[in-house]
Amino acid sequence: MKPLLKSKVSSNNNKYTQLLIALIANFVLAPFLRGNRGELALSLISLYAIIIIVKTFSLNPKFFRLYSGIALLTFLLEIVGRMELYGSWRLAFLLLIQVVYIFYLGMAIYLILRDILLSQEITIDTIRGGICVYLLIGFVWALLYGITASLDSNAFSQPIVEIESYGRAVYFSFTTLTTLGYGDIIPVSPLAKMLTNLEAIIGQLYPAILIAILVGSYISQRSK
Repeated sequence: MKPLLKSKVSSNNNKYTQLLIALIANFVLAPFLRGNRGELALSLISLYAIIIIVKTFSLNPKFFRLYSGIALLTFLLEIVGRMELYGSWRLAFLLLIQVVYIFYLGMAIYLILRDILLSQEITIDTIRGGICVYLLIGFVWALLYGITASLDSNAFSQPIVEIESYGRAVYFSFTTLTTLGYGDIIPVSPLAKMLTNLEAIIGQLYPAILIAILVGSYISQRSK
């Protein structure tokens, strides 16, 4: 039986640039690409960029095909979810989309972190990969907030997710991740408060530990 992940690490020295650009584009272009077509375009760009990155890893071919299939399923579910659905069907599709997205992005975070930690040499691209993980964490938590709000409409002080847009959830997630905390959206339910506190802790520890180690290692290698 072949392992899903092999120990060999890709030697591509510029593989995270495209993903970083795609993730940043989600912030910059989101206010301008409104509506179903615009948001589907942003989702497709991000899914494609992650697949391109994962393709550079030394993965079992069957695992890569499975992961690519999940990406396609994720995009198709989002298309269906943006159609006119009502009642329990609407809620069910909203939850399904968010769960599949969390699984997909969570696997991407794991694979990228694994690649970074197995890197024998820290490069600028390695640091870009670390930044990509930080941004992906923010998107994963936006989905977790979306699930929380979908199951409990009173989980937050105001609605943060709609079937047409996850903009508010993403906004709240990144203001929490960066510990800005403007106070316009407040977690109310115990689950929402727990998720908010956990994201804030990760938002402080991740850059302070992992990003700092990567930057310090890169500077140390450059000075030799």
